[in-house]
Amino acid sequence: MLNTIFKFLPKLFALGLLIVLAACSHVPAKDAANTQIIELSAANLPAVAAEFVTTRTGEEHEHEEHEALPPEVSWRFWRDSQQITIERPQLGLGELWQRDGQELIHRKLYHHDQRAIEFQAGDLRMLDITPSWQKLALLLDSQLLDKLTAEEIEWTDGIPTREYQGKVADTQWHVVMRLDVALPALIEREHGDFSERTELLHAYPLKAAPWQPTPVNGYDVIDFADLGDKESDPFVIKVQAQMGHEHHH
Repeated sequence: MLNTIFKFLPKLFALGLLIVLAACSHVPAKDAANTQIIELSAANLPAVAAEFVTTRTGEEHEHEEHEALPPEVSWRFWRDSQQITIERPQLGLGELWQRDGQELIHRKLYHHDQRAIEFQAGDLRMLDITPSWQKLALLLDSQLLDKLTAEEIEWTDGIPTREYQGKVADTQWHVVMRLDVALPALIEREHGDFSERTELLHAYPLKAAPWQPTPVNGYDVIDFADLGDKESDPFVIKVQAQMGHEHHH
């Protein structure tokens, strides 16, 4: 059973990590003089909270095993220097990433069940899931941006943005980065008949966020290494089904 879990977990992670965004602003123009342009490569990015909506059309055939997603998903993001949290409230799912020195620890959160699966750094390496902290923090791989054509910085209502466009490996990309918060404001990608658009709806300083991550202190946490010992656990069976196990052998 553990081999089956190995097969499908990267697909599930791909969904959690593939997230992108668009320009709505709550920073008035009069504050433009106080707005800083953040270098996307900076070691310390601003502590922020943000809300996004992702819409998808068509089927992404190269990810056949992923869990079924509705055509439109709203989700929230919280970032500080040591922890990143992502929640998709309508799906009852979340992700938590924490820095442990140079290593990463990850938890997949199942809020409806009040349970979580925890992956230590060694587990992530074994599964070939090794995103950099910067990629998680930006919600986008900076190496992708390097392959796209970058426009000049533009200011709209006191907010600095930079637009990127181009085609990489048969996928057409259109990205707008908000440089005051170091987050994508918009990401559009098209591959064949599949298209995905993620827009940033709201962004706030972390301390001023109008919503907080779901408390998880009381959750039952299962170590990834122990999943093989819980093959009769209804929760583990359900997680497998969400990954598409029931459709594959």
